[in-house]
Amino acid sequence: MIRLDKKLFICSFFLCVLLATFTINTSLVCNATTQEESTAPEKTLTLLENVVGLNMEAYNTTLDLNTQDLYYESLPQESIKYTLNSDNNNVSVICNFVNNKLRSMSVNAHDSSPLAAQSVNNTALDMAKDFLDKYYAYSSASYYDTLRPMLDDLEADKNLTKTSENMKLEVMTATNCTSFRWTYTANGIEAPLKCVALQFENGFLKYFVDTWHIYNIGSTDLNISEDEAISIAMKAVENYSWDVSMGSDNPSVTVTDFTIVGVSETTTTIGNYVTQNESRGGDPLTLYPGWTIKLYFDKLYSGQVYGLDIGIWADTGEVHDITPMMWTGDYPADENIADTSDTDLNQASMAWIALPLTVVIGAIIGYAKRKNAPHDSRKAPKSRSLKLSAILLCLMISFPIVSLTASTSTVKADTYVMPIYGSTLNITAQEEQQADTIAGSFASKFSTYAGYTTYDYFGSQTTKDDVLDNAEDFEDDYDHVATFHYGHGGYVWVTGVKHWDYFDDEGYEDYRQIRDYMVYPKTDQNKHFFVIIWSCRQADAYPGYTDAYGRAVGMAYAWHHGVDANDCFIGFTGASMPLTQVSEHHNWVTYGYWLNMFAYYLTISHYTIEDALDEASQYYFNLNWENTELYTGFDAVWPDYGTGEGWMKVYGTDDMYVY
Repeated sequence: MIRLDKKLFICSFFLCVLLATFTINTSLVCNATTQEESTAPEKTLTLLENVVGLNMEAYNTTLDLNTQDLYYESLPQESIKYTLNSDNNNVSVICNFVNNKLRSMSVNAHDSSPLAAQSVNNTALDMAKDFLDKYYAYSSASYYDTLRPMLDDLEADKNLTKTSENMKLEVMTATNCTSFRWTYTANGIEAPLKCVALQFENGFLKYFVDTWHIYNIGSTDLNISEDEAISIAMKAVENYSWDVSMGSDNPSVTVTDFTIVGVSETTTTIGNYVTQNESRGGDPLTLYPGWTIKLYFDKLYSGQVYGLDIGIWADTGEVHDITPMMWTGDYPADENIADTSDTDLNQASMAWIALPLTVVIGAIIGYAKRKNAPHDSRKAPKSRSLKLSAILLCLMISFPIVSLTASTSTVKADTYVMPIYGSTLNITAQEEQQADTIAGSFASKFSTYAGYTTYDYFGSQTTKDDVLDNAEDFEDDYDHVATFHYGHGGYVWVTGVKHWDYFDDEGYEDYRQIRDYMVYPKTDQNKHFFVIIWSCRQADAYPGYTDAYGRAVGMAYAWHHGVDANDCFIGFTGASMPLTQVSEHHNWVTYGYWLNMFAYYLTISHYTIEDALDEASQYYFNLNWENTELYTGFDAVWPDYGTGEGWMKVYGTDDMYVY
């Protein structure tokens, strides 16, 4: 033991020297880059004054964030956040530059009116023309020669769609909000990732996105017809099977027999996967045409599976993905439910400067490794190797923050805590893998970057008793409590009153259900301020109340004792979104990726909840969160049995930080 400790000390000392040397050199490189090449902060201020039209002399500006990473593991990206303060007028601005060119800009006026250099009384159409004229003069990007004239001769405040060359323009108007979106199109197929988008809200710019300069088109050939794609999909699933987790360390079951009734949906888009490992050709920024074929079953099979989603390259006919589609809404009639007895989600690139350290760190951690796993129990002691690995991981990940961030606040670990729960009951193996990865990602990010004490209880440690006991104990021991839960949920009638519940990892029985009125007495100190329940129906009842029996009704009410200005509750009305479901905005991205990026922006970037929702949506979909299907509504298309509709809800204050 003494000999091992000595070796560990020597290895640790050597690594610390290496890290210190590397940090000094890296800091010099980063500083040189900032001074000599990267002018992202200056570019942001120039854009705000000369393109957006803010009266910058009226504001005090604070640079809150300046970080560098890789966009889709491919191109250098620099992110900037400024806060602009004036008397009773606060504006936050987030800009992301890829390859030194603006990818996106978000302007959050925080319910105030931004101070413009000139009075603005124009229509959204006039504002769009003015913005694009100024941005074209600033950027000199040649595609604006085609893009900008498409606004001429349009009627203001009218929805429309028009096409010019390989650009499709869509104008969408709503109350106090108008959006303009130009999307690349070829042979009738759109490439949603390659676009330019503008949205104006309450008479001012809300966001601007330009990814046209980032993406290349690898092919536009539609060599496979719809009928051929359906035939290829049917052939591909002839011998397909999927595994289903049954929770509580029970053995999984494999589904091999299922009946396909028909095709529920066919779509074609031009796109690619978002990581180099998954993407076609190893380049996420080169796009190819693809078919998405959704086949539906005669009934609901184990794992809540109602069909299969097959991805096919439309130019080659190659099948690149088969994913079971999970039904997360209300059950159809009982006779249509089968007997249930029977991706590696890569985290977003943290920082390119950390990569050379991983080999050395991995060697030392592997040398000293014990059997215990991190976050496996609240009371479990951590072995020396776990302490060492945690320290090294914190050092490794914090380097880019120290070198590149203007200001970051970190809370004390004894004031903030976050337990992460996840039920594996009756979900597919693919869904379990993504949920497990999300749990680990939340635990790591909130601990390393936000200074939380985190506990990863995913799987068999997600029990009703532990959830309720921890809720009470953590309120005794900490000042601020956040909670994340993944799994199935629903509602139950108790003495004539409808209550909401979700399930632990052990079963569907009544005594396994975590019900709203059970949570309520455990959170009476009102210290739970940020709660995410990624389960069906847990946001159905809002704001909630106490019934005639003194029991809480509604999960948001139960966790927060009434959501107020210091709280934020995130859940779903109706169905929840499966983590393995691909987005309608990007057929190569699942919502596991989106949720991981949301955690990234909450913690590493230190954005408000509202900004993190928007930035995660812009990163993958080129949309703000309120323009995505999460907000506007999504469903499961099952022609014979209706749809499982759902909406993601954010209750309370989204304009707040989680640390």
